[in-house]
Amino acid sequence: MSPWAQGITTVDTLVGQGQLERVPVNADAAASMIAQARRHLVSAETLAPSDVVLAYDALHAANRKALTAVLLAQGLRPTRAGGHTAVHEAARAQLDPPLGKVVAPYSRIRRIRNAGDYLDDITSTTEDVLADLPLCRAIVDAAAKVLGHMPPY
Repeated sequence: MSPWAQGITTVDTLVGQGQLERVPVNADAAASMIAQARRHLVSAETLAPSDVVLAYDALHAANRKALTAVLLAQGLRPTRAGGHTAVHEAARAQLDPPLGKVVAPYSRIRRIRNAGDYLDDITSTTEDVLADLPLCRAIVDAAAKVLGHMPPY
């Protein structure tokens, strides 16, 4: 088994459930999504002092686009049925180990973002955004590093 065959059962299941779908491999789109993710990180840092909810939107968007870039480079993308969770599930299945600790904050950041979007109590602060920023930067950096190393699905 090659190292990137890791997680294939999970990816097969997500495809079978209609949470991921096959698309043509698109390295240019993947690179573009990484660039967008990096811009979202800058936006999150800029917004943190004035708008924590929108800053968390930007952090989550950065994480989601970075992991979606990994899938696009493999010829996969999430469907509406899979949404943001299928992206993380597929990436985690394929990258953990060795990158489990790097991608782990994805779900927590998504929940904080959802709390802000759906009027749940959000107790996060500017300091929380700034503390999560390097964790999200690590997710984007890790995704950028694996592009080109993931075989097509």
